[in-house]
Amino acid sequence: MATHTRPTFVDGHVVKDLLEDKSKVPGKDYLVIDVRDSDYIGGHIRGSVNIPAHEIPEKLPTLIEEYKDVPQLIFHCALSQVRGPKAANRWAEALAARDDADAADVAATERAAVEAANKGSLTQQVNILRGGFGEWQRQYKDDKNLVEEYVAEYWIEDQY
Repeated sequence: MATHTRPTFVDGHVVKDLLEDKSKVPGKDYLVIDVRDSDYIGGHIRGSVNIPAHEIPEKLPTLIEEYKDVPQLIFHCALSQVRGPKAANRWAEALAARDDADAADVAATERAAVEAANKGSLTQQVNILRGGFGEWQRQYKDDKNLVEEYVAEYWIEDQY
């Protein structure tokens, strides 16, 4: 039986290496999950999926079922300080509860997520992109193989 731990942060170069590895297929070998809500503008990581943070709790069972065979998930938001880590933790907790024989105190939505997780791989690495999309776009905004739909105006910092 696998034991799931809390999500860990990964640096942008780790995600960059995944995206550039032609032997890896997004959605099969890894998945980048962008949990930005109304701030999902100005660009995103190539091949990522946008699942707004406020939708995660309700959709968790369906999402776990959909992505149960993806061995590595990387969550992020704008800065990866609140929404990205919270979403990653919810996911990891559902996986850990699956591994815990005593999951009786899991809420109904979480219980459905655990049931979905039970149908999947026994191991799934859950990560959080350090610095979120803000840091990602600072490093890789000019690389069309790493960033899609980039709009520089959204990322210009005020110069006061």
